Amino acid sequence: MESRPAMDLIQEIEEHMTEIRNIFVRIFNRMMRSNKKVSDLPFSLSQMKALSAFHDDRQYTMSELSKNALVKMPSMTEMVDRLEAEGILKRVRDTSDRRVVNVSLTEKGRKIHATMVGRRREEMSELFGQLGSRDLNDLVAALRQVSTILRKITKANEKTSGKNSQSRAG
Repeated sequence: MESRPAMDLIQEIEEHMTEIRNIFVRIFNRMMRSNKKVSDLPFSLSQMKALSAFHDDRQYTMSELSKNALVKMPSMTEMVDRLEAEGILKRVRDTSDRRVVNVSLTEKGRKIHATMVGRRREEMSELFGQLGSRDLNDLVAALRQVSTILRKITKANEKTSGKNSQSRAG
């Protein structure tokens, strides 16, 4: 009988996560649409997503970019191909391992990226600036707590998945 309330809570968690995901997707798409006007280039949403994968001004491996953008490697390769052709990104072979391809922003890419980040911050300020300080503090506290809990369960799940893979291999 104790498991029924837990199942109800799990269902409610799923419903809230779906709702929150949908809200964030709408916010992200709104920001991406406004960022499409960043330059005179006709950016697709996927290319904007690829540019958003650059968190720092440094070289990234293709797998890091794929992970940051939450896309599969073939999709990231297509995005990088297009952005490289536009002179926004450049590929550089790793000097210590020629199989590794690093990608970095060009000067043009850094300017576009800086504009994107600035616009995203403006959008976030406009969106969340509607909240009073108490609501802002409550939201930040709630997001910190959710992030902490989700990191905890995903790390535990990754450890379990790793052990299961090893036991199946052995």
